[in-house]
Amino acid sequence: MNLLVANGITPILDLHWTWGAYTNSPDWHCKDEHATCQKPMPDARYAPQFWTGVANMFKGNDAVVFDLFNEPYPDMPAEWNKTLGWQCLRDGGTCTGLPYEAAGMQDLVDAVRATGATNLLMVSGLEWTNDMREWLTYKPNDPLNNIAASWHAYSFNACANESCWDTQIAPLAQQVPVVLGEFGQDNCGFDYMQRLVNWADAHGIGYLAWTWNPWGCSTGAVLIKDWSGTPEAGVGEGFKAHLLTQNPYA
Repeated sequence: MNLLVANGITPILDLHWTWGAYTNSPDWHCKDEHATCQKPMPDARYAPQFWTGVANMFKGNDAVVFDLFNEPYPDMPAEWNKTLGWQCLRDGGTCTGLPYEAAGMQDLVDAVRATGATNLLMVSGLEWTNDMREWLTYKPNDPLNNIAASWHAYSFNACANESCWDTQIAPLAQQVPVVLGEFGQDNCGFDYMQRLVNWADAHGIGYLAWTWNPWGCSTGAVLIKDWSGTPEAGVGEGFKAHLLTQNPYA
């Protein structure tokens, strides 16, 4: 980790796969209770314990960022009831449609801060963190107020155009830091991503494209062909060209 920081890289540690049987999930979704797939919410059984351990390991190194849960979607098991989804996201507990007890974002913030860690925390929204409309209302309390809103924006998401970004994301970015923790498009092109990075640059929002794994760009959102970093045509070449126009020290 120190080597990454010494080379100007900001490491972001996130919780992605968690325990808990999502038994009433759609057929396409993993139902395994083990931490082998992405659940709607982190679990109260292990997730706070996980963040206690991570925070104890990395406290004192504030260059390390903690993304508390990658892509929550508690609104889906609640049959898209957004109020229930936001309440579950912040407070956890017994959530509609989930057969396991959830850890809310407040539980995870508390677990980190109880260790004395002062690291920046990234907190997601609903609908795989594409829906940020009530983020401020349900923002967890942090005694250090060192929280950023974590937003994901793919071409196939609901909020995928400038009108939505202007009405839902720009007002949030005026109140708290917003990090575009994932973005991409589903056809290996760069046109949607170009519009998004242009918009983000104009609004002072940092962004992290998915993905730097050389899986082959047949369905989109794969930036490189190999571990040498050869850019994929379209998406990879476009993103590389855009990054070369940016001044990281500005």
